[in-house]
Amino acid sequence: MTTRASRQIPKSSVRASGFHLKLSRRVVQARFSRAARIALLDAVQTASEASTPRQTKDDSTVTAWLGAPPSNPAELEFKALQARFAMRRELLQQCIGTSEVATLLGLDNRHTPLDRIKAGTLLAIRDQGQWRFPLWQFDPDGPDGVIDGLPQILAALSVSELAKVRWLQRPQAVFSGCTPIQLLKEGQLERVLTETSAIGCGQD
Repeated sequence: MTTRASRQIPKSSVRASGFHLKLSRRVVQARFSRAARIALLDAVQTASEASTPRQTKDDSTVTAWLGAPPSNPAELEFKALQARFAMRRELLQQCIGTSEVATLLGLDNRHTPLDRIKAGTLLAIRDQGQWRFPLWQFDPDGPDGVIDGLPQILAALSVSELAKVRWLQRPQAVFSGCTPIQLLKEGQLERVLTETSAIGCGQD
């Protein structure tokens, strides 16, 4: 039977296990924002891929992961925001700036990368007033210097630019643990496009 908590939390955000179901109920009961709720559950899922704790019949495993529920829901939301900002900083470490993109692609006009952002042929994240471009999108053998099929995927994803970056380089169960970028490099554009319609449901 589908619980209220499982209806509110996207299936992609938690594993189908007793531990994560208990965790999702606890998070929903905390009454903080949907974005923070999803970010926290995503962070727990990522951590559990390396080491999944033993499941129990009570909430002891959840408590071991999160500690006692805070008396102030804002405290838990703040921790979730910290996790999101930490993830953002990690993603930005793998990016280059506008001038580096122009050099990499041999562009004469420094503003051309900005034009390509608007056209949807390059993926970039705005950070401290500057555009940052993930390095993995570039391919010297691809059309216009990017992975073949990437512009089609960017156009099909109805989420923020940061959410696109996260999804494209995160291993997906539907792809047998491969990332969407890996499949694009293998020429499996249609397979990746098929899954983009499900992205954005409840995501920020």
